[in-house]
Amino acid sequence: MQSILFKILHRQKKFRNPTDLIAIPSDFNYTLEEYHAAENYLHELASRSIRWTHPGHACYPTAFYKMKEPPLFLEFQGQPFWLNELFISVVGSRQMSTLTESWLKQHLGRFLQTLGVGVVSGGALGVDQLAHDIALKEQRSTIFVLPSGLGRLYPKSLCEYLSQMARGRLTFLSEFEYQSPLHKSYFFHRNRLIAALGEVTMVAQASLKSGSLLTVHHCLENGRPVLTIPSHPQILGFEGNLKLAREGAYLVTSTEDMLDFWKAEMWSRC
Repeated sequence: MQSILFKILHRQKKFRNPTDLIAIPSDFNYTLEEYHAAENYLHELASRSIRWTHPGHACYPTAFYKMKEPPLFLEFQGQPFWLNELFISVVGSRQMSTLTESWLKQHLGRFLQTLGVGVVSGGALGVDQLAHDIALKEQRSTIFVLPSGLGRLYPKSLCEYLSQMARGRLTFLSEFEYQSPLHKSYFFHRNRLIAALGEVTMVAQASLKSGSLLTVHHCLENGRPVLTIPSHPQILGFEGNLKLAREGAYLVTSTEDMLDFWKAEMWSRC
């Protein structure tokens, strides 16, 4: 019953939550037609082995309760790893530099292996997919947060990861309905989930117009710290990194830097 009501509310609010609702309002009204449509939709999800969660549900990420506009309804395929594991969010350019690729392969894998944490990212080409790949290689959990429905994976190259579902280390997560196509505005909303799910966010590489800087905006709203890799000012594609460095992001140059920051951050929250 509660899931049906949240699905109705989700549809009525057009997938937004501007008043930060985390419970069904006492004056909530809906039609019988809306109720049956939502009920049928949940039956459809179940037939596709798609799971869902919403505020008050056992699988709802606790970090989302502290968000601005917490999602009213989420669909996921895989396991709710966020209930028992910690994650680092990794974002960056689709046009990834070979320097960035080399650095991530050398240092991110060691970081994940040492601490036993997983990776959250958006599944985009470039930095995002490399971060997911590194997590899977290290047998760590990874969460793909989508700017589309689970039935319309974006980018299409993510379909290749579906064959790895049986390994039990990856989950696709979306706040959009199963057949929702990509929409430009969905990236902004998707990025806030990435920022909230990670204990910290690392911007591996970003230009000044990069969508990764939108994720940083959400990190600041959620009180999540931001890491970035320093860069020479004449290397193109790293202008966002330099901007973040000037604005106070923590600079990391090695696995040891990442480990030191993570341990200090976790200690400060105790």
